[in-house]
Amino acid sequence: MSTIKDYLFEMQEKYIDDWIRERLSDDSLGEDSEEYQELAEEYSNYQEHLREEAEWQAELKWLKENGSSDIHQSFINELDALKVMADSNFNNRQNIAFVLHTNIVVKMSYAYAVTLLETFLGDTLKSLVSQDEQCLKNTLRKFKILKSVKLTDLADTDLDVRSLVLKYVGDVLYHNIPNVVEMYEQVLNRKLDIDISNVVKITKLRHDIVHRNGKTIDGSTISLSAQDFTHAIDEIKEFSGALQKAINETQTA
Repeated sequence: MSTIKDYLFEMQEKYIDDWIRERLSDDSLGEDSEEYQELAEEYSNYQEHLREEAEWQAELKWLKENGSSDIHQSFINELDALKVMADSNFNNRQNIAFVLHTNIVVKMSYAYAVTLLETFLGDTLKSLVSQDEQCLKNTLRKFKILKSVKLTDLADTDLDVRSLVLKYVGDVLYHNIPNVVEMYEQVLNRKLDIDISNVVKITKLRHDIVHRNGKTIDGSTISLSAQDFTHAIDEIKEFSGALQKAINETQTA
C-alpha cells in the first residue's frame, strides 16, 4: 500500500504527462521521443518561472508593508541578538571546546554582522524605491546602473517600471560601501555627510574572513578578538543610524 507521499508523487507525474500529451503532435510518441523531452523541459521551465514570480510578488508585498524605519529596527534587533549570542560564547571560558575555537567563533560572528549590514542596505534601498514616488523618479534619473537600460528592456518583460528598477537594484552587491553610499545619494537626491572609513575597514576585513579564512591578500593572518567584534557592531550601528537619520530627514522634508 503506497503512502500519501507516493500517491501525491504519482498524481503529479500523471498531471505532467497529461500536460505534455495535450501538446504532442502525435499522442503515440513515447517519453523517449525528442518532442516529449522538449515539452518536459518546457513544463519544468514554466514551473520555475511560476516559482520565481511567486517569490517576486511576495518580496514586493513585503517591501510595501515594511518601511525603511521598520527595516532598520529589525536590523538593529538582529545585530543585538548576534552580539548576545556571541557574548554568551565569549564568556564561557570553562568550555575547553570554545577556548580551542575562539578565533572561529569571532570570525563567524564578525562576518555575519557584515552580512546583516549588506541585507539592511539592500532591503532599505528597495523599500525606498518601492514606497516613495520621488525616490523612484530620482533613481530613474540618476542611478548609474540604469544608464544602459533601454526601453526595449521594459518591452521584453511583463514588469512595470518600478518592478524593473527593483530588479536591477536587487542585483547590486552591497559590500562596496563607497558605491552603496553613492547610490543612496542618487536615490535620495542629496549629499550624505557620513563617515564611512571604519565601516569600509570592517567590510574589507569580512572579505578576508570569507574568501581567505582570515588572511590578508599577502597571506598574513588577521588576529581578531572579542573586543574587535564588539567594536565592529558599534561601528555598524553608528553608520546605519546615520544613514537612517538622513533617510528620515529626506522623507520628512
